[in-house]
Amino acid sequence: MDSYIEQYQAKHGGITLHTWTDVQGEKKDNFYITGVSGTPVAAWFRAVLRTKHLADIAIFPSSPAGFYA
Repeated sequence: MDSYIEQYQAKHGGITLHTWTDVQGEKKDNFYITGVSGTPVAAWFRAVLRTKHLADIAIFPSSPAGFYA
C-alpha cells in the first residue's frame, strides 16, 4: 500500500493537487484540492498528506513543473 501525490494544471490557471493510496492496483482514498499559485493550501489537505506520510505542501506552487523540481 503506497501513497502518491500528483499535480495538474487546472482550468483558468490554477493548480490541482491530487493524492491517493494504491491498494492492490486500485486508487483508494482520493483527495483533490485546487488553488491559485502562491496561496496557502488548506489545513485539511495538509492533514491528509501527513496521515499518508507525504511531504507537506504549504503553498500552491507556481506551476506543475515547479512542484517536482
